[in-house]
Amino acid sequence: MNRNAQAVVLAAIGAVALRVGVTDEYARYVNDWMKWPLVVSGAAMVALAFLAVFSSRYDDSDSSRAVWALLLPVVVAFVVQPPALGAYVAERRANDVAAVQIDKAAVAALPAGQVNDLLVSEFVAYASAYPEVLTEREVRLVGFATHDGDGWYVTRLSISCCAADALAFRVRVDGADAPADEQWVEVVGSWVSGTGEGVGATDPPVLAATAVTPVQEPKRPYE
Repeated sequence: MNRNAQAVVLAAIGAVALRVGVTDEYARYVNDWMKWPLVVSGAAMVALAFLAVFSSRYDDSDSSRAVWALLLPVVVAFVVQPPALGAYVAERRANDVAAVQIDKAAVAALPAGQVNDLLVSEFVAYASAYPEVLTEREVRLVGFATHDGDGWYVTRLSISCCAADALAFRVRVDGADAPADEQWVEVVGSWVSGTGEGVGATDPPVLAATAVTPVQEPKRPYE
């Protein structure tokens, strides 16, 4: 593969990293703190590619066509924007409460007389270990709908570093018609006492819904 061909491949890979980093697309793959490393590494690869072209003192023309096929997955990655992980992962990695980090000293009862916004993972953890926090309180959860034989769930994925370590948290919704699978919704309701209690509980907590509103997928789909 000649020097110019190497530079083209390097520039293409760098361009993909730049495109993912400077748009909200990166949030589908990695955590927020990895945005700028992606941008910097992409810019560095593009710069190195230009340096390789302009500093070349020879042109090795012995370049196999098969080598250029390496560009195909790069082009696909540049053109195609896959969606965030969804129901498939949620069905296989649901409600690992041990993975939720909550400072016990900071746990306090939610304010009464208002709708409290919680992450789905927080709601699951509170129901499991600190149910008194949720007792007789109204909460709002945002996530996508998933289904099984027992009904439907408001579900959200959480990542520590990247999509490869995603965990799913889901809350069963009672008292409202099921939206379409993977439809993003905002659910307002109250915890059904006794559901989802105990670390390692096999049954998810239940939310008695008073309102379910379809919403757009957020720019940051993971918690």
